[in-house]
Amino acid sequence: MRNELVVLTDYVRSESGYEGPLDPESDLLDAKILDSFSIVQLAMFVQERFGVELEAEDLTRANLATLSNIVALIDRRKAGVGG
Repeated sequence: MRNELVVLTDYVRSESGYEGPLDPESDLLDAKILDSFSIVQLAMFVQERFGVELEAEDLTRANLATLSNIVALIDRRKAGVGG
């Protein structure tokens, strides 16, 4: 498992208290693991922890609802590619 995925999984578990399985493809909002406020906090964490700058267009459900999409967003931002 990629380091980013491990860090994100640990963060979601610590912030939400969720102890069940966290599939990287699971929608965290649909599963009620995170809510819209938690997603904003997660985006802020991603910026701080991974040293990437997220733009307004990055802050979409498509980019932030699953752990795998967040890792892909981190990769794009590190490569200097837009959301």
